[in-house]
Amino acid sequence: MANILFVDDEPLTRTLLTQAAQILGHNSITASTEEEALSLANDVRPDLIVTDVNLNGKRSLDMIDQLHNAAETKSIPIVTLSALDPLEIQAEAAARGAVASFEKPIRLQTLLEVIRAYAPAN
Repeated sequence: MANILFVDDEPLTRTLLTQAAQILGHNSITASTEEEALSLANDVRPDLIVTDVNLNGKRSLDMIDQLHNAAETKSIPIVTLSALDPLEIQAEAAARGAVASFEKPIRLQTLLEVIRAYAPAN
């Protein structure tokens, strides 16, 4: 069972992401801000982070840099979600080290495949 950190400023989206993790028997932790996500990532050290790149009206791709520059969190795979221009976001997120990027809304089947691919089943 993996610990997955879901970061999104929309409560409904956090709920749906959490339910997807539960379908596969994983634990979920949620954050609604970049600051909260960075704190939780350091404290919990999740196995996977799935984050929206537009949190509370601002792009949060710098969070990927911060996570990858910290010894405690640099190996955590990060998947980004965005309702913004998907090609631009995908390229920038990949350049910063995200393992995958998807357009929102993400299909449940795609989300389940992402979780299976990047979160250990233990």
